[in-house]
Amino acid sequence: MFPFDRLAGLASARLNGLPPLQLQVPAWSTGELDAVVWSDVFGADVPVPLTRASALRIPAVARARHLLAGTVARLPLVALRRDQVLPPEQQPGWLYASDGQLGTYGTSEALGLTGGQSVWSRMLGTVDDFLFYGGSLWLTTQRDATGRPARMVRLPFDRWYVDDAGAYVDADYHPLEVDQADLVYLPGPHEGILCFGAATLRQALTLEATAADIAQHPLRLELHQTTDSPMTDGQIYEMVAAARRAMTETGGVLYTNSAMETKDHLVSSGDLLVAARNAVAVDVSRHAGIPASMLDASGAGASLTYETAQTKNLEFVDYGISLYSSAVQARLSMDDILPIGQRVAFDLGDLTAIPPSATGPTLED
Repeated sequence: MFPFDRLAGLASARLNGLPPLQLQVPAWSTGELDAVVWSDVFGADVPVPLTRASALRIPAVARARHLLAGTVARLPLVALRRDQVLPPEQQPGWLYASDGQLGTYGTSEALGLTGGQSVWSRMLGTVDDFLFYGGSLWLTTQRDATGRPARMVRLPFDRWYVDDAGAYVDADYHPLEVDQADLVYLPGPHEGILCFGAATLRQALTLEATAADIAQHPLRLELHQTTDSPMTDGQIYEMVAAARRAMTETGGVLYTNSAMETKDHLVSSGDLLVAARNAVAVDVSRHAGIPASMLDASGAGASLTYETAQTKNLEFVDYGISLYSSAVQARLSMDDILPIGQRVAFDLGDLTAIPPSATGPTLED
């Protein structure tokens, strides 16, 4: 799945046989402008592609993203030979060094690199790319004496694309201003939730909009005619419009005569705010590949059980972040990155360690 502006340009080019058309959507757009532009180009029957920004408006998706990307980003990567951690002087520089210097590429606005990139930010963006899009792209900015990477940075996902020939290009289909040999593609563990989770995400966005509408309009007002005199559509429309004006302009004071009475119908959003949102959170957890309890959600018939922090972290490692961390480890352990016989792995010590007792060690009397 691609960002809206990139997908729109690609699709318009392929449909019309023209050079790619780049449709720029302002960053402040709430999504309504996206729908207008998309429907003008492709028709109202073609749904607007989901974007990362719209998906993050779903609280469960934002929570899943923060947990996955934030947790993996703070775990240190170390190089090993078999099961032995290499000494510090043999650790590759890109594992721990801040990429403040971009080597021969300098500071490139075209690549989305505007002043360096920390190791934490690089991994945060990589897992974010995995979750939403299914892959991430790194750029080698410096090499060591053996020709292997010494410094690497992540390229923002909206700055690159793979064309039909397999070459990396920008959103306008122009070749990236880098040496293609310096690019390192990291395939994710799946195609991205914007692709296979689109139906769930659309339902969640509809739920959020419906819940907000009910919160703003908890009452539905009925204008009930008490006489048998027929009314035209124009008269009915004028009466409803008058009632709307009265609800907003006169503090909700309405006037009716003997031919008309008002009835109010309370609309409860309780189920939408509790049961439906819980169901969405459970579905999002399934798409993201993390335990539902991490999103404060529970499946049908689930019971509350006590879990220590260590037990919960171990469950999160085994059935959550391992899907994404393993993808990182597998790609960065390949022979074009490390010498044969070496590999990288995340140090999970801080995440799975048993926390010290709050009252200190047990002492004899």
